[in-house]
Amino acid sequence: MVDLLMLFAGALLIVERRTPRILIAYVVLAATASIFILPSALESPLALALFALSSLVKLVVVPVGILLFLRANPAASDLRPSIGLPARIVLVVAFASIARAVGHSAALAPVPMQGMVAYIVLCSVGMLIVHRNLLAQVMGLLALGAGITLAGATLAPALPESVELGATFDALVATFIGLALVRAFVAENPVLDVESLRRLRG
Repeated sequence: MVDLLMLFAGALLIVERRTPRILIAYVVLAATASIFILPSALESPLALALFALSSLVKLVVVPVGILLFLRANPAASDLRPSIGLPARIVLVVAFASIARAVGHSAALAPVPMQGMVAYIVLCSVGMLIVHRNLLAQVMGLLALGAGITLAGATLAPALPESVELGATFDALVATFIGLALVRAFVAENPVLDVESLRRLRG
């Protein structure tokens, strides 16, 4: 069930073009990564407190910040993919095939969920490439961060929660700096198309 949910969420990152739906996919991925980290967080009160703070930032603060930005800038709701829907579906299928090959790799056989981790990372990178909206770049990096967190949870289950917290605050700062830049850019280009960046002069 979890695998199916993550498969669908990863596909949404590329196939979907509406920001609120992709935000839901990000929350699903971040929540899944947090679930995998939870067992190591239960080992001590400090780790549990850091885990709770980290989860609050990733699952509440960041999504609320993006929703507030969307409310102030409705044009950002369309992520303006650079390729059509059929091509995006083919890309998702290709990523799923690559992830399946990774999952059957003998070298990674001891690692749980290696195929799914590869799929999420690939879909996150694909989102950065496919969507032309600047907000998509911010959300793509957030989704990539969730994929990397999931990779850490499977490859190194004893990863200190303080490292995860540091990564979370990096994501938080990057998100709101990104939103600030996007908001400034929307005054000049309401559709937030990254192609317009090529016309900027320093």
